[in-house]
Amino acid sequence: MENNADHDTTLTNVAAGCGVCLAPGFLNDHSGLFAWVPFDCRESFSCVLCTHKEDQRESLRSFVDLLKKLYKEAVAFPL
Repeated sequence: MENNADHDTTLTNVAAGCGVCLAPGFLNDHSGLFAWVPFDCRESFSCVLCTHKEDQRESLRSFVDLLKKLYKEAVAFPL
Protein backbone atom coordinates (compact mmCIF):
# COMPACT_ATOMS: atom_id res chain seq x y z
CA MET A 1 0.00 0.00 0.00
CA GLU A 2 1.25 3.42 -0.90
CA ASN A 3 -0.07 6.95 -0.56
CA ASN A 4 0.82 9.28 -3.39
CA ALA A 5 1.34 13.01 -3.21
CA ASP A 6 -1.50 13.67 -5.68
CA HIS A 7 -4.28 11.89 -7.54
CA ASP A 8 -2.55 12.24 -10.94
CA THR A 9 0.39 10.19 -9.65
CA THR A 10 -2.03 7.58 -8.35
CA LEU A 11 -3.76 7.32 -11.73
CA THR A 12 -0.36 7.07 -13.44
CA ASN A 13 0.53 4.14 -11.19
CA VAL A 14 -2.82 2.48 -11.88
CA ALA A 15 -2.35 2.96 -15.64
CA ALA A 16 1.11 1.43 -15.38
CA GLY A 17 -0.35 -1.64 -13.68
CA CYS A 18 1.41 -0.86 -10.43
CA GLY A 19 -1.63 -0.79 -8.19
CA VAL A 20 -5.21 0.14 -7.58
CA CYS A 21 -6.81 3.22 -6.11
CA LEU A 22 -9.45 3.49 -3.40
CA ALA A 23 -10.83 7.01 -3.77
CA PRO A 24 -14.03 9.01 -3.30
CA GLY A 25 -16.21 9.03 -6.39
CA PHE A 26 -15.75 12.74 -7.02
CA LEU A 27 -12.17 11.97 -8.12
CA ASN A 28 -13.46 9.93 -11.08
CA ASP A 29 -11.77 11.40 -14.14
CA HIS A 30 -14.66 10.40 -16.48
CA SER A 31 -12.14 9.70 -19.27
CA GLY A 32 -13.34 6.15 -19.83
CA LEU A 33 -9.77 4.92 -19.39
CA PHE A 34 -10.24 3.53 -15.88
CA ALA A 35 -12.78 1.17 -14.38
CA TRP A 36 -14.54 2.89 -11.48
CA VAL A 37 -16.14 0.20 -9.36
CA PRO A 38 -18.61 1.50 -6.78
CA PHE A 39 -17.54 0.66 -3.25
CA ASP A 40 -20.73 0.55 -1.24
CA CYS A 41 -20.14 0.90 2.49
CA ARG A 42 -21.78 2.52 5.49
CA GLU A 43 -18.68 4.50 6.40
CA SER A 44 -18.36 8.06 5.14
CA PHE A 45 -16.45 11.23 5.81
CA SER A 46 -17.45 14.86 5.75
CA CYS A 47 -15.98 17.40 3.39
CA VAL A 48 -15.96 21.07 4.25
CA LEU A 49 -14.96 24.32 2.60
CA CYS A 50 -13.55 26.81 5.07
CA THR A 51 -13.63 30.55 4.58
CA HIS A 52 -13.21 33.53 6.86
CA LYS A 53 -16.55 34.42 8.43
CA GLU A 54 -16.10 38.09 7.52
CA ASP A 55 -15.40 37.37 3.84
CA GLN A 56 -18.42 38.76 1.99
CA ARG A 57 -17.01 38.85 -1.55
CA GLU A 58 -19.53 38.20 -4.30
CA SER A 59 -16.95 36.08 -6.11
CA LEU A 60 -16.66 33.77 -3.09
CA ARG A 61 -20.43 33.42 -2.79
CA SER A 62 -20.63 32.62 -6.53
CA PHE A 63 -17.86 30.05 -6.16
CA VAL A 64 -19.59 28.34 -3.22
CA ASP A 65 -22.89 28.32 -5.13
CA LEU A 66 -21.16 26.77 -8.13
CA LEU A 67 -19.53 24.08 -5.98
CA LYS A 68 -22.85 23.25 -4.34
CA LYS A 69 -24.49 22.93 -7.77
CA LEU A 70 -21.72 20.68 -9.11
CA TYR A 71 -21.73 18.41 -6.06
CA LYS A 72 -25.53 18.22 -6.08
CA GLU A 73 -25.45 17.05 -9.70
CA ALA A 74 -22.55 14.61 -9.17
CA VAL A 75 -23.92 11.10 -8.91
CA ALA A 76 -20.74 9.86 -7.23
CA PHE A 77 -20.76 12.40 -4.42
CA PRO A 78 -24.20 13.22 -3.09
CA LEU A 79 -24.64 15.96 -0.52
